[in-house]
Amino acid sequence: MGELLKNAGSVEIGFWLLEKMEEDKYILDKISHLKKEMGVIKWIKKMVQDGYTIKEIKKILKSSFNSTISYAQKFLNFDARVVTISNSKTLEVYFKTHPKNLEIVVPVSNPGGEGKILYDKLKSTCNVKLINDFEVEKYIKDADYIVTGADSVCENGVINKIGSKTLAILSKYYDKPFFVIADKTKFFDSKIENKIFELIPFKLITAIISGEI
Repeated sequence: MGELLKNAGSVEIGFWLLEKMEEDKYILDKISHLKKEMGVIKWIKKMVQDGYTIKEIKKILKSSFNSTISYAQKFLNFDARVVTISNSKTLEVYFKTHPKNLEIVVPVSNPGGEGKILYDKLKSTCNVKLINDFEVEKYIKDADYIVTGADSVCENGVINKIGSKTLAILSKYYDKPFFVIADKTKFFDSKIENKIFELIPFKLITAIISGEI
C-alpha cells in the first residue's frame, strides 16, 4: 500500500480505494488522513456521506474519468511535441489513446522517480523520451504545449507534485500553453499539507480541461 500511495496517480488511488472499501470499512478514514491533498478521496468521502453505494461511486468515477480523457483529446486534437511531469493515470490513458502523433518528453522527477514510472508505462506504445530534471527547460522551448494532471483543483490554483509549478513558470516565460487535465471529482477546496505537493496559481495555467460528471 505504501508504494501505491507514494507513486500512483490520484485516479488510480481512487479506484484502488473503492475496491478496498468493500473489505475494510475503516480504510476511507485512514487514507483520507494520509492523502489530504487528493480531491478524489474527498469526493469519495462526500459521496459515501450522501448515501451512494460503492458500485454507484465506481460508475460515476469511471464515467467522469472517461469523459475527461475524451474531451481533452478533442480539445488538443493535433500532432504535437508535449512536455509532462510525474506519474498520472489520467495522462497515461490520454497519451496511450490519443488519435494524433505525439512526441512526449517526461523528466524523471527525482527523488521519487514518478516520471520514470510514467515513462515505463508509455514506452512500448508511445513516442516518449525520459530526460533529467535539469534538462526540462530546453525541451519546453521546443514544445507545442505542456500538460499535467492534478491531485486537486482548489479556489486559488491546482495542487500537483513538486516540479509542476516550475514547468508552469517556464511555460509562461517561453509563451507556451500550459494545460491541466483533471476530472470534476478533483475540484475541491484544499490546503497543501504534504511537502511533495505544491500549488500552481491559475495565472500560470492556460486552461483546465475537464469532462462531465
